[in-house]
Amino acid sequence: MAKRIHFLGIGGSGASAAAAIAEGQGFEVTGCDLQPHNEFTTQFKNSQLLVGHNPKHLHLSVHPGGVHTNILVTNILVVTPAIFSLDPENPELLAAKKKGIPIMTWQKFTGEYLTKGKFVIAVCGTHGKTTTTAMIAKILEDNGLDPTVLLGAIVPKWGTNYRIPRQKVHDREYFIIEADEFNDNFLHLKPDINVVTNIEMDHPEYFKDFEAVKKSFKKFLLQTKTTVVANLTDSGVAEVVKVTMKQSGIQYLDYSKNELGITLKIPGEFNKSNARAAFQVGLLLGIDPRIIQKSLSGYPGVSRRFEYIGEYRGSKVYSDFGHHPTEIAKTMEAARQKFPKERIWLIYEPHMFTRTKALFDDFVKVFRQIPTDKIIITDIYPSREVDEGIVSSKQLAEAVGYDRLVYHSKNEPLSILKSQIQKGDIVFFMGAGNIDKLAKELAG
Repeated sequence: MAKRIHFLGIGGSGASAAAAIAEGQGFEVTGCDLQPHNEFTTQFKNSQLLVGHNPKHLHLSVHPGGVHTNILVTNILVVTPAIFSLDPENPELLAAKKKGIPIMTWQKFTGEYLTKGKFVIAVCGTHGKTTTTAMIAKILEDNGLDPTVLLGAIVPKWGTNYRIPRQKVHDREYFIIEADEFNDNFLHLKPDINVVTNIEMDHPEYFKDFEAVKKSFKKFLLQTKTTVVANLTDSGVAEVVKVTMKQSGIQYLDYSKNELGITLKIPGEFNKSNARAAFQVGLLLGIDPRIIQKSLSGYPGVSRRFEYIGEYRGSKVYSDFGHHPTEIAKTMEAARQKFPKERIWLIYEPHMFTRTKALFDDFVKVFRQIPTDKIIITDIYPSREVDEGIVSSKQLAEAVGYDRLVYHSKNEPLSILKSQIQKGDIVFFMGAGNIDKLAKELAG
């Protein structure tokens, strides 16, 4: 009988992908969330997705006909890391502890079960993880290597945030994964090839300072089995890699000087850097450089990464996941390069109170310098946090102090945009929260 895995928080971008891959590997999967039906869970049957949190979920077994039996069959309860701090009294969590059911994060489950026996290619870094992961996946897929892939965004060709191998005909099974540093989540992986794009201060709700961030990356890179592929033009990466890798004897390659010899469909110097990293991985795997170039030149992007949503009265609407000052700056620079004469709007939703507070001065600097014409800052998206009054979007807007930047509460931007945007305008919605819904509503 297949092991029954129950995912508490299956609606998340990472947990949903892990659940789908687990099912593809033969596990029996169920999951619950407050709102389990979303763009990341369309592959599951309704009988697998349970609303809310209830100890009875641990007793349910899903059969082909969608029938539930009331027998305790859950072998592992897989959870999102935030559950331990935000909802430690969760009834399913407490019931699993009482009944002795093993509990682990979806990242640990992925490392211990899903990647077992696979050739793992991990992509880590403060920025660019999703795009680089998707690029590497496309190169392997185009070369017929049929990889398993887990990342945090929808890939248009797949319509999902994961990929399951079509055929098991290769001696080596590849598993490509976006590796997240938050909560030291990536330490559950032991990659064969480890790609590191850049290292900056982020996740202040977990890391007390930049030294703690670098320490975490050092630990992860030391778990690499063969090769670290690194961007040594990034000061944080150079500091971590040059010292750590020399001490360990692990091979490292600097991808920053790679010549692509192609034009990418997606804009931005940062995406050229991501492509250089993917190119280096392809070379390491012995793939013909011409195949790599062809694959990268056709790379279309992923959801919420400079994603074109549609139009509103002749204006073009885009959505982007960027929520760190560096990401905002790079994306808006790329937007200005692509649209040199158009009027550009930015509607930004800050992500988490701790990040906004810790990087406050960086946000102010970026908003004063980015090449946009109009900026609207909306309310902070709390994510896994509670508003304790440490910072607000209004304070951020006041600190920037520019006429072209204003604060409006979350429900106001659409009415303002509809009355003020003109034909030919470019409208960017940015943030890692729910801001994407406003973009789709405007272009709807």
